[in-house]
Amino acid sequence: MKKSFKDLIKGIVASSVAAIASTHGAEAAPLIKFNESPEDEIKEEKGTINKDLSYKLMLTITSDDDYYLSGHRSHSSHRSHSSHRSSSSHSSHSSHYSSSSTTRSSSTTRSSGTSSSSSSARSTTTGTTSGLYSTGTSLASHSYGSRTMTKDLYGTDIKTASDHLVKLGYLNTSQVTKNTSGFVLFNDDMVEATKSYERDKGLAEDGSISIELATTLASDALNYRALGSRDLTLGMSGTDVSEMKNLLIEKGYIEGTPLGRYESSTFNTSLLEGLKLFLNDIGLEWEDKVDSQIVRFLKKKYDD
Repeated sequence: MKKSFKDLIKGIVASSVAAIASTHGAEAAPLIKFNESPEDEIKEEKGTINKDLSYKLMLTITSDDDYYLSGHRSHSSHRSHSSHRSSSSHSSHSSHYSSSSTTRSSSTTRSSGTSSSSSSARSTTTGTTSGLYSTGTSLASHSYGSRTMTKDLYGTDIKTASDHLVKLGYLNTSQVTKNTSGFVLFNDDMVEATKSYERDKGLAEDGSISIELATTLASDALNYRALGSRDLTLGMSGTDVSEMKNLLIEKGYIEGTPLGRYESSTFNTSLLEGLKLFLNDIGLEWEDKVDSQIVRFLKKKYDD
């Protein structure tokens, strides 16, 4: 081969190798070797990169001055049955293995007045045990109010809903159950508790918690205070004050229309006067607060 033609080929080879290496994300400059033997063959092999997916290239010039580039990906450690030969063949192990994925690719470029290229790739990905566990966890990890909650469903949102029902007094903690995975289950007791809540809200009783009902339930649970959950003093407001007022209305110590379970009321002087009358009848004195003892008498029925 004439020297000028060899120089031209060298320039083309260097440019092609650099472009291919760049395309495949090479992390080191290619090492290019030109064989000056009489057989007019040129080879190039990129040095191995100590990473899982290194890229190797080989260029060969045939006897009729045609040439082609070929390449493949492999593990960082690649062993051949035989060294790279001056012929167009490249002998290596029949397959490469990867714990989770395998990628094979090849590209060929020929030059003899015209050029053509072809490439093929195949990729396979397998699941892992950790992936299966994370999938199971994600199925139970629902943000509260992101779906309609119904019987036999389970998850983090079901737990939140059960907490709200417990706080509102519709469900006991002993009635809350979990499945074998440890997630709170929407069981029969929770269905009945939901129906009771819907009944108090004047809604149709279907025992499920829609996205809209979940919002209402959360709001009520946030604002609700049962009578006896704290000491009450003049000027305080809340649902517990409303409950005390309803009991005094029921016992005939004040007049008025009973308030709803989730309505808030204020402990004013009018309510205090009715409370003092009640305390006088049961032999107690007002000591500036409604404590657990007073609540116990307020909740007693007339026939107790």
